[in-house]
Amino acid sequence: MRSYLAISLLTALTGGLLLAVSSSAAPSIDKPEPWGTIKGRVVWDEKKLPEPKEIAITKDVKAIANCLKDGKLYAEDWVVNKDDRGVRWVFVWLAPAPAENGDKPAALPIHPDLKEIKNKELVIDVPCCRFEPHMIGVRKGQVLVAQNSAPIAHNFKLEGGPDYPGANVLVPAGKTHKFEDLKPSPRVIVVQCAIHPWMRAWVRVFDHPYFAVTDASGKFEIKNAPAGQFRLYVWHEETGWLNKGGKDGEPITIKAGETKVLADVDVKNP
Repeated sequence: MRSYLAISLLTALTGGLLLAVSSSAAPSIDKPEPWGTIKGRVVWDEKKLPEPKEIAITKDVKAIANCLKDGKLYAEDWVVNKDDRGVRWVFVWLAPAPAENGDKPAALPIHPDLKEIKNKELVIDVPCCRFEPHMIGVRKGQVLVAQNSAPIAHNFKLEGGPDYPGANVLVPAGKTHKFEDLKPSPRVIVVQCAIHPWMRAWVRVFDHPYFAVTDASGKFEIKNAPAGQFRLYVWHEETGWLNKGGKDGEPITIKAGETKVLADVDVKNP
């Protein structure tokens, strides 16, 4: 009888141990990572596309003509793809939602892969009397390099309102100048050349990596964005705010693990 009870007890203990081991080894259901992606397009919403505007070159005519590939220079205030009507050179970015108690909103959470800035320097070049790229986003901690690849001198004049009262630097042919310690601001910085007044570019400085500039098809994508409720901003140099809510931003909810495809942002000539 004792032998039977001992065997029963051993069997029960062994079974319980196996069950515990089996339970601990069972695969858990992974929760989605608290990050998502947003993507979309900015699209021209009028039947007639804007005509490219040729720039009248009024200074250093011979030198500029020698470096132009097709002999002409065009403005970039409206660049619309004739095949898919996508609008190039539009800023898109995220911002924290306002705090309910009126306090300063919390900073955006940063994905681990994005915390370290990989590209320490960003370049605006002047190969031939035009700033390239026309629009660029800068993250706090990055250096903006003004590069003059042209055979003539150019001026880099940066103005950004009270947050960036300005810098005015002459960059000789073949030389560079570095703009450091750029501060994040809701205001845009305009870059101009006092020597060649038709030259213009735009810079925005952010304290996070969640921004983009539309490509040649009007597309943009912001990866590894934090899940939650935020504000979305869309801005073009000629029309200003393209998002609902204007300078207050458009509410957007990003779900963990999702790729959120936004409705097309339509643009009309103001």
